[in-house]
Amino acid sequence: MGESRFVYVTYIRTTAEKLWDALTRPEFTRAYWAETTQHSRWTPGSAWEIRVPDGRVWDTGEIVEADRPRRLVLTWRTNISPR
Repeated sequence: MGESRFVYVTYIRTTAEKLWDALTRPEFTRAYWAETTQHSRWTPGSAWEIRVPDGRVWDTGEIVEADRPRRLVLTWRTNISPR
């Protein structure tokens, strides 16, 4: 099976700084991502994860690029869904 790759482009009317905070700060992600929180150092090579409210790790990945507040690239692996 070949490797899957998805590229999403979304246009949002806000400042780059506010968008960065909305994507990276747990108090914002909790409000907009179904009560989940994201955790990372947000630097290239650092781990990234999404936790559900009961503390389980839902998704994981690695920060590939981080140029605050202009660019954030990460890998994404879903850990909860059955394989």
